[in-house]
Amino acid sequence: MNAITIPKQGHVNETTQTDLSQIELNQTVGNIYADDAKMSIRNANIYYGDKQAIENISLDLAKNQVTALIGPSGCGKSTFLRSLNRMNDTIDICNITGQFILDGEDIYAKKLDPVLLRARVGMVFQKPNPFPKSIYENVAYGARIHGLTNNKAELDEIVETSLQKAGLFNEVKDRLNDPGTGLSGGQQQRLCIARTIAVSPEVILMDEPASALDPIATAIIEELIDELKEKYTIAIVTHSMQQAARVSQHTAYFHMGKLVEMGKTEDIFTRPSHKLTENYITGRFG
Repeated sequence: MNAITIPKQGHVNETTQTDLSQIELNQTVGNIYADDAKMSIRNANIYYGDKQAIENISLDLAKNQVTALIGPSGCGKSTFLRSLNRMNDTIDICNITGQFILDGEDIYAKKLDPVLLRARVGMVFQKPNPFPKSIYENVAYGARIHGLTNNKAELDEIVETSLQKAGLFNEVKDRLNDPGTGLSGGQQQRLCIARTIAVSPEVILMDEPASALDPIATAIIEELIDELKEKYTIAIVTHSMQQAARVSQHTAYFHMGKLVEMGKTEDIFTRPSHKLTENYITGRFG
């Protein structure tokens, strides 16, 4: 994983530092583009009734890499993340404009079934949310719903493979019929990751997946994220800048519903180009 030292207050490299008086907040600095983009979002605006939560955001999610979304509470990170698999569709007053492209396809096209989209773009939430079912049935549920198997042997294979990818199989292989809710917090989160993997997604969205976990469980989740990127494109919302530095290759800094800066994680944390980014990563606010 990445080994980036987050600068302490007053020790940020001043190279190419952009003064707030020289740039509008709605003009993102850095590089929003990826050479091999899995998802491309352009001019995204999200409204809750009359309130605008996300303003004119454009960025790419690079294939088989981790993009961290950071910023102070209430800056729109989670709202933006949820728009990437249309979870905001469930909120009546939410209105979204812009382009959200997954492998050349507009995910907000009327012909696209959001249920099928969410199989392609899975979500792991902040608090582990296993179903009130057995460990086996938690993982098998999505495969059954989407008709991914023809028989019990195929379903068994999906469950075992998904648990292995989530780094959980060896811990639970002898108690697959036990309730998923009986696992520890860290194990429950890995079970939810296994459940997401079981439907063969292309993108995994993670909304602060380790914020409710102890340091040991957090380290396991971070190692898992590092392994998962070999097969999946990952976007993670995190309040921990140390975590963003450890797990991501690209970082996007949000502020008041706008994307202030985006670039390679190492550059964001050692050579930020915008004063707001510097202020946040050095602890001056947030």
